Amino acid sequence: LNSCRTNLRVIGIMKFIRSIIFALVLGAPVPALAQAKIDFAAYEGPPLIEQGEGGTKITKNGIDYWTTGTPPRRYQIIGFVQDRRDEFWDGGQAIGSPKIAKKVKAAGGDAVIIQTQEEAGQSGGLASGNPFYAWGMSGGSKTITRMLVVRYLPDEAAPTAPLAAEE
Repeated sequence: LNSCRTNLRVIGIMKFIRSIIFALVLGAPVPALAQAKIDFAAYEGPPLIEQGEGGTKITKNGIDYWTTGTPPRRYQIIGFVQDRRDEFWDGGQAIGSPKIAKKVKAAGGDAVIIQTQEEAGQSGGLASGNPFYAWGMSGGSKTITRMLVVRYLPDEAAPTAPLAAEE
C-alpha cells in the first residue's frame, strides 16, 4: 500500500513538473517576442525646416504617416523613429501603430515621413536557432521601418510690397 502511494505521489510530481516545463517553454517566450522594438532619437543641431511638396498619407491615432512624398507645407524635423517588428508575433505594421503615435506626440511631433521599410529575413528555420520551428511556430518576416518625426509649422506670410508713394 505504501509503495502504491509513493508511486502515485511520484507520478503526480512528474506531471506537475512536466506542466511547469511546458508552460515555461511555450508561455514565457511569447511576451518577449510579441513586442515591437521602437526607438526614438531626438534631432540635435540647427533647426531643419523644410517645405514639402505633397504625397500620400494615412492619418491614424492622431498623427499623419506620410508613406510617399512629404507634407505640402512647412515642417521641422525633430527626430527619428526606428521600428523593428516580427510580423507573425507583433502583428500589424509600423504604419498606423498606436505606440509610434504615442512616441511622436510625446516628442511634440505631428507626423512621420517614412524613409525606408525593409524586410530583415525570416525569424524561423532550423538554421535560425529558433526553438519553436519544430512546432511550426516560427515567425514571419522581420520588418524595419525608419521614419523622420516632424512638427508642422505655420505657413510664412508672403512679404508685402511697400505701398507706392502717392504723387
